[in-house]
Amino acid sequence: MRSGLIASLSIAVAAVAGLVIGDDALPVALADKANGAITSDATRPTLAGNPVRDYLSSAERSRGLRNGLLPAGTRSLLNTPGRMRHGDYKWNEDGVPPGQLTVWVDLRTQLLSVFRGGHEIGTAVVVYGAETMESPLGRFPILSKQRDYHSRTYAAPMPYSLFITDTGVALHGSPMSSRRATHGCIGLPTEFARLLFAAAKTGDEVHIVRSGTKMAMAARRQ
Repeated sequence: MRSGLIASLSIAVAAVAGLVIGDDALPVALADKANGAITSDATRPTLAGNPVRDYLSSAERSRGLRNGLLPAGTRSLLNTPGRMRHGDYKWNEDGVPPGQLTVWVDLRTQLLSVFRGGHEIGTAVVVYGAETMESPLGRFPILSKQRDYHSRTYAAPMPYSLFITDTGVALHGSPMSSRRATHGCIGLPTEFARLLFAAAKTGDEVHIVRSGTKMAMAARRQ
């Protein structure tokens, strides 16, 4: 599990502080597991005996919902230890039953999570819109899918595009770097974008939030 995220879920005072990516990486744990506030991975129940997945405690779910870090109905997260850098991702849907797909994008933490039936099946570090062309916040259905889209406006490939607005904002494969920004789209590691493209369908919802804000805290209830 992202160590900074689980620390934020487990320790109330850290729930909104310090989860932002630095120059090139997410921070490690915001607090030491040795303080007893975080349940050790070894004692967490796993889904279908799968050690790559951790159930959240009721306290972690409550704090995550309260601070807009997680969508409503979240039951488990992928175990992703250590730092996640731009280009890193994890995808594992073993043992997760069919269900509604939801994509949760947090611009503050620069993390995207894919949930199915309340279980996270994929997560990645993303790039997003520059200050002059910010990524939109809100809840968006996937309007269309285009595997090999190429932007004529910006003369740039956008593989595995999932379009969420009529103005061309999409989730798509993109070069990854902490110093990159998009023209409003959500840029994903290309292989992760391929996996998401295969799993998602039109009508599935994408929530783009900035955790800790009133909008994010409202969005998690929906």
